[in-house]
Order: sequence, then C-alpha cells, then structure tokens
Amino acid sequence: MKTSLPRLLPRYACRTLLMLGLVAGLCRVDAIPTFAQASNIGAELRAIKQLAEEALEASRAAETAATVAAVKTHADAVFETVWGLPSGLTEGHKGAEAVHGWTTRWQVTNADFDAAFAQRYGSTPPAVTDPAHLGIAGRGRHVRAQLQAVLDAENAPEAQKNHAGHVIASLNNVIGWMKMDDGVTKAERQPRVDLTREWDAPSSFWLSTADTGWLYEVYAQALNMLKTDYAEDVALARQHATAMTKLIEKCLNGVDADSDGTVKPAMMEGGLHTVLQHAQLGGFLAP
Repeated sequence: MKTSLPRLLPRYACRTLLMLGLVAGLCRVDAIPTFAQASNIGAELRAIKQLAEEALEASRAAETAATVAAVKTHADAVFETVWGLPSGLTEGHKGAEAVHGWTTRWQVTNADFDAAFAQRYGSTPPAVTDPAHLGIAGRGRHVRAQLQAVLDAENAPEAQKNHAGHVIASLNNVIGWMKMDDGVTKAERQPRVDLTREWDAPSSFWLSTADTGWLYEVYAQALNMLKTDYAEDVALARQHATAMTKLIEKCLNGVDADSDGTVKPAMMEGGLHTVLQHAQLGGFLAP
C-alpha cells in the first residue's frame, strides 16, 4: 500500500533523533587557535557549506527525476551529506540503516570513546578517527568546539570573539543548540545528550526547530522518503523532494524570523551563508 510522509516532521522527529544520541561533539580545544588552526576552522566551515550545497543539488535533481528509484537515489545522497554515510536503504548499499554502532549513532572519534561504555552496551570502538570523514552533523560539532575555545580564551581579541559567537549562533541553528556531555553512571564515562543550553531563550525559540537544528528536518525528510513505498507515484516522490529542497535552503540561507528584512547571526535566523560571512570577518576564513 502506498503511504505518504507525515505533514509535520520537524520538531518531533528532530528531537527524537537527538535524544537517542545520534550526534556528538568531537574534539576539545583548550587554547586560542593559532593562525594555522584558525585557517583550519575556516576550511572546516567552508567544507560544511559545500556539503550543504551538494545536498541542495541532489535534492533539486530529485525534484525532476524520471523514476521513484532515481528520486530515492538522490535522497540517499542528501542523507549522506548530513551523516557521512549512505542510509543503506537503496539497493546495493549498506550504510547507516544497517550499522548502529559508534560511527553512526554517536558520531564520535576515539577521543570520546570509553571502553567500559562499549562493553556495557555491546558496542565497538568508532571507525571514524578523522572528523573530515563525517557529514555535516559531526563536522559541525567538531568545528563548534574549536570556535568555543576562542570564546573561552582570555587572550583572544574581542573582535574575533564577537564574530566567533556570531558563527556559533548561526551554526547552532543548523546543527542544533544541544550538546553532548559526559554522563557518569557507576563511575563509567558515557556520552549523553545534554539539554539545550539557552535556558533564557524566548518562547518563540522553543516553538521553532532551531533548538534541535534545521539540519535534522532535512535528515528526517530524506529518511522518510527512502522508507516510503511510493509504488509508481513519482509525482508524489518529487513533491516530497521539493519540500526537502526548501529545508536545505533554510539551512543555507537562514530565516528572517523577526521580519526586519535581514538575516542576522542570531538565534533562529543565521544559516550557513551567515556562518561563512562572520567566519571571514573574524579572520577564520580568507576573503
């Protein structure tokens, strides 16, 4: 029987994914970045934006695909940009659907790995040791940790801190304002999802999808498209691809939430274009 996607994926699908621990911070940086490290932050941010642009290209291709199978192939390409692995739901592939270990569920490197936790839950060490092998989700959290170090460094120039804060705020809208923390149970360190840090956020923030991240609307849309039995209804599959395109565009362009004619580097507004703009102003990215 043919099924269609739920009309409202965003907030509940996203929050469920996060509370299952699908994403994690990757690295801690204790000092203000050197010029080389700052350049690396810029390169990471540019790579994240490029992945989002690749997702947009794939989604637009899905909108005009000739067959349901082709639509799903493009949806899988979108999924991979988000997660760094194909879904495993298209013919001839094995990926995130089939592998629910450290690589896909936690998006961590060995730096975050604890053998006692793995033994307790029957997991294995993460195969990913380089954040560059992750998708937008994992890479975003990796670079956010580096930017946070700039904010925390006493000797960082105020102008650089200011723009680092703008980059983080805009990036958070895309990857979520939640964080991974070390939970301690019976003296065993284990990664867990902490609550959103912005307790003083306005009610509009909690009613938006920015708190858990616009990216997971894309993730949920792609995953649901891959799981939907369209039979031969390619028109419906294309319709869902059009909706996915709009979600990716939101990640890139941001949202003018207060309708003042600008997209600011602030909660619920800035997207990846704003991320790159302030990365350049902060000296993390060459013009």
